[in-house]
Amino acid sequence: MRLFLFGCCVLMLFSAVPHSAKAGQRVELGTPLADPAPDGEEGLLARVLFTSNQRGEFEPCACPDVPLGGLSQGVELIASIRALDEPTFWLDSGDRFFRLDMALLSTDEAERRLRAMLLVDSANLGGLDAMGVGRLDLGAGLSYLKKLEKRASFPLLSANLVDAEGELLFQPSVLLERDGLRIGVTSVLPDDVLGDRFRALPARAALRKQVRALRSSGAMLVVVLSNLGEEADRRIARSSGADVILGSQTRRLSTVGERVGKALLGEAGARGRYLGDLRWYGKGKGKGPHLVLTTQPVRSAGAHSVTVDALVEEVMRRLADPVLGVPPVPYQLQGAGR
Repeated sequence: MRLFLFGCCVLMLFSAVPHSAKAGQRVELGTPLADPAPDGEEGLLARVLFTSNQRGEFEPCACPDVPLGGLSQGVELIASIRALDEPTFWLDSGDRFFRLDMALLSTDEAERRLRAMLLVDSANLGGLDAMGVGRLDLGAGLSYLKKLEKRASFPLLSANLVDAEGELLFQPSVLLERDGLRIGVTSVLPDDVLGDRFRALPARAALRKQVRALRSSGAMLVVVLSNLGEEADRRIARSSGADVILGSQTRRLSTVGERVGKALLGEAGARGRYLGDLRWYGKGKGKGPHLVLTTQPVRSAGAHSVTVDALVEEVMRRLADPVLGVPPVPYQLQGAGR
């Protein structure tokens, strides 16, 4: 995402510009869907939609000049794409549930846990296929994340997060199949992740092991959901053997995928304002897989999901009444879930 400087001169410059024009200047449109694609790929086989860095957010951006985002709008956009002819997958690369990696106090902690449940429930309704565990997803402690895992109809993945005995805490990978297309998905956290009853093993070794296993299981496309950061993503792109690295943590917006070695890298910004769109074609230059990676804006003025709207309305009602809706968490229990 471009960086913008806000000052008096900028405000004066924009004061005479119509609102719609100002909004257009702040929205990255990405690569339009086409077959053949702009670079010559053709024969669209499937689309892999991806989200990242939701960070506990479910409402549209409040900025009047950036009318983007909204949990309901994002789920409905995914549903509209799934209604098309091509098989469609949805992946989340992590840092979905929380904005901070530390427990808060009283109603603040209760509120963010309510938000996390909403993000699980909406993903269940929207048909999320898999999610990578990010550092921020552990923000309320391992025990609470395991409770969210039980609530989820999709697998939470981590190839290198282990308990005190060195046993994996989450499913390391998954093989997704749709219309004869098999996509292998795995996920990794940074090596320095450490907390109460959990730690991270070296990501590179864990990742290479899972990529080999997915290839052996018949994966035609291998996707890594990475919480490592931009520079580390580039390193594993050269060494892991994966086809795609979908990042979280840096919150960058990839309107065009970055090719590093044989892998394609991308990230879908933050807070639900954009939806990542990886297009898998049957033909193109070289051996393949033939991929085009981009993102598209989630318009806050776009169509809504009726079912997610109902969930959001219930959450808003409870947040508006902290006594009856979100009971305070006693101080002595603040560390109970960690």
